[in-house]
Amino acid sequence: MSCDDHEDPPWYVRDPATGDIDILAIPERLRNHPELRQRGITLTDTIKPGVVYTRLSGPQPHYVVKVLSYGNEELPIYQYLLGLDPTSPNHTLPCTLTRSGHPLLIMPCLTTLLLVFRPPAGWTLYALLGVFLQLVEGIELLHRHRIAHMDFCLQNFLVATHVEAAVHDKIVAQKIYIIDYDRSRRFDHGPGAQRAVKLPSTQIRPPNGATRLDPYSWDVFCLGRVMQDIIKYETPDYTHPITRWYIRWLLGSEHGCTGVCRCRPTAQRARQVLALVRGLVYIADVCVGWLSCTTEVIARFLRS
Repeated sequence: MSCDDHEDPPWYVRDPATGDIDILAIPERLRNHPELRQRGITLTDTIKPGVVYTRLSGPQPHYVVKVLSYGNEELPIYQYLLGLDPTSPNHTLPCTLTRSGHPLLIMPCLTTLLLVFRPPAGWTLYALLGVFLQLVEGIELLHRHRIAHMDFCLQNFLVATHVEAAVHDKIVAQKIYIIDYDRSRRFDHGPGAQRAVKLPSTQIRPPNGATRLDPYSWDVFCLGRVMQDIIKYETPDYTHPITRWYIRWLLGSEHGCTGVCRCRPTAQRARQVLALVRGLVYIADVCVGWLSCTTEVIARFLRS
């Protein structure tokens, strides 16, 4: 493999005899990378051939290493986001950019969202809306800085378990983190001013076969699809009218806007409404609990 520091991924390993690509092999330049060796990071497993590698076995902590590309905005976007206050509402995964050679992203290896947020008895409505609120506030922060992720899907949200939070600096247990900015863009205009742009290839299918959309509105649409994916797996509140209404509101009614999209709310508006609704649900739960306790006390009194 070439040692050119500007060689973009994928970094495939080829069999010297046949020239065939070994998609599971770790590139030598990663196995011998000085910064990885200095940190004691040994890569043994492939997540995305030629691009993303990790070590899935052995003692914690585990890391994921991604070979960044000069052909997109992921590197400058990470450089910008990592300079912000890492506390909420910032849901950027705390990670490290290498300083020598081709840029690598060193990330804590965390757990997929549904493996952490799937209580045995299912979600309460209040807890489910809390998960939704983390998602929305993370997107709102990106949009506040004129960054559109452009490829939100369930796989691009990770959560730290208590074990992972204990072995990785700056990682908070039960906090949702956003990853994969290789399709993301930073624009000159923010929400409410940015016109439609050509959509990249994405994991979520655009509405009505659209090829150009307001990038911030597209993020909100994708968030609605992510929420649909979350609740369809396991929750007694899947049929709750609040969750149904909120997701329909985010998905909107696409009219193929070529300018600023008004088909769905902004991330900021979505967060404000969700915070209000969740607060009302909490008050209702408290009132129901109080009424239940009062009824039980009266019943005991009458039986005595």
